[in-house]
Amino acid sequence: MGASARDILLKHCYGIDHPRATRDLDLGVRVDGWEKYNRLTDALIATGKIIAMRERQRFCFDTVLIDIIPFGAIADEHKRIRWPPEHEIFMSLFAFEESYEYALTVRLSSDPELEIRLPTLPGLALMKIISWEERYPERAKDAEDLSLIMNSYENAGNFERLYGQEQNLLQAESFDTRLAGIRLLGRDMAKIADHKTAEVVRRILYNETDRVSQYRLVVDMVRGKPGFDEAFAEIRLQVEKLKEGFLEVITI
Repeated sequence: MGASARDILLKHCYGIDHPRATRDLDLGVRVDGWEKYNRLTDALIATGKIIAMRERQRFCFDTVLIDIIPFGAIADEHKRIRWPPEHEIFMSLFAFEESYEYALTVRLSSDPELEIRLPTLPGLALMKIISWEERYPERAKDAEDLSLIMNSYENAGNFERLYGQEQNLLQAESFDTRLAGIRLLGRDMAKIADHKTAEVVRRILYNETDRVSQYRLVVDMVRGKPGFDEAFAEIRLQVEKLKEGFLEVITI
């Protein structure tokens, strides 16, 4: 998950280079209880190569920080986990199951054979927008990642879709492939989101495009870009198109 998945998907799956790379790893492991999660992490630590950090989910291998997040049946009815033993620190798992269900299988090595599941770009976008909102203002980089996904989507295996089965969408956007791609991303996000996740994302997109909002998402996406006013107007339009595409598909 996270920035590592972003890098692998964009660069190695679609040939899209981007300036911000990471060496950190965010991993999700599907387990049905804390016993299995602890068996996994204890086994990793026992190798002598993995060090447990102060944060419950964080480990270190050499200079690489690794977050290992459990999801699946371990979550409660509100799609949350509470970290033992105090159970005071909780984490939301919205979009984890959908991202896993629709994940791509990528082979990292043939000898020895190593395959991992990566969220698709729509799955990653769902996780990014929810993570950004839940931990605002700490997760501005999630907004930046979402913006990167939005602006890359037309070239991430979707160009032929836009000129093929999605040509009506391309025509509706006056053959602006970037805006059409962002609207298509919104549709694809909605197609994989379950009812609860779709409601959360719908609320975020409404709140961040409403005329009385502070446009926090847009501001975090614009941050650091030259020409703030021009960039703000452009990215605000892009977020509107993401919302438009999302609302065209969801049924809540």
